[in-house]
Amino acid sequence: MSKTFQFRAALLGLGFALLAGLPACAEFAPAVQEASVVPAGGSSSSGSAIDDPEYDELFDDAFEFGEEAAPNDPFEGANRALLTFNRVLGRRVFDPMIRGYRFVVPEPARRGISRAFINLKAPSTLINDLLQLRFKDAAKTLGRFVLNSTLGIGGIFDVGVEAGWEHHESDFGQTLGRLGVGTGPYLVLPIFGPNTIRDGFGDIVDLFLQPLTYLVGPAPNLVIGASGGFTTLDARDAAIKALEESSVDYYAALRSAYLQVRAAHIRAHEQ
Repeated sequence: MSKTFQFRAALLGLGFALLAGLPACAEFAPAVQEASVVPAGGSSSSGSAIDDPEYDELFDDAFEFGEEAAPNDPFEGANRALLTFNRVLGRRVFDPMIRGYRFVVPEPARRGISRAFINLKAPSTLINDLLQLRFKDAAKTLGRFVLNSTLGIGGIFDVGVEAGWEHHESDFGQTLGRLGVGTGPYLVLPIFGPNTIRDGFGDIVDLFLQPLTYLVGPAPNLVIGASGGFTTLDARDAAIKALEESSVDYYAALRSAYLQVRAAHIRAHEQ
C-alpha cells in the first residue's frame, strides 16, 4: 500500500469521523452539553433541527445571576485571537458540514443518533453521580442506561424517560466544583472553544471514564462523539448564532454565558 494511498485514506477517515461525531469543535461545549457542543465558529445556518428544552432553559437562566465580578481571564488577548480562528473555521468548515448532515439525515434519525450518543456517556455520568454522593441520581442513571441500552436499542429510543427517569448530566468538572476547586483561568482552545483549567482537566478524566475509550482508544473516542457528537453541533447551532448576532462584544458574552452556565450546573447539583 503506497504512502499516498495511506495518506488519502487517513484524510477520508478523518472526514467521516468528523461527520460522525466531532464532540468539541464548539464554542460553547462541554458545559452545556448537556453536554457540550456547538460549532467552533458559533455561526451557521439558522434553525436548530433538534430541540433541547433542558439546554434552552440553562442557556436562558445563565443570564439571570447578574454580572460576574471579574472573570479570571489573564489570557484574553490570545483567547480573542483563538475565538476569531474558531469562528472562521466554523463558517468555512463546520457550517457546511451541519447543512450537509441535516440534508442527508432525516430529523427523526438525527434525534435517535443524538440519544445514542447521550447514552454512551451514562457510565461517566454514573461515576460522577456517585462521587458527588447523589445516589438517587446515580440510581436513575443506571436504570436509564440499562433500559436504553436494551429496550432502547443502544439508546436510539429513550425508554428511560418513559419510566420517569429524566436525563441529567454529571461531569468531573462539576465534581471538582462541588469540592470547592476554583475554575482557574478562562481559556479558548483551538477548535474546542471555551473552557477553564478545572473543566479542561475534568474533560480529560471524563474521557477515561467512558467505556468507549477502551474499545476504540481515547483519540478516536474524542473524535467520534465523547461529548454528544456531531448531532450536538446541529442542536446547539441556533442558540450560539443568536448569541453572536445579539452581542456587541461576542467574546465577552460567550465568556459570561459559559462561566455562568457552568456555575448554574454546579449550583443545581448542590440542591
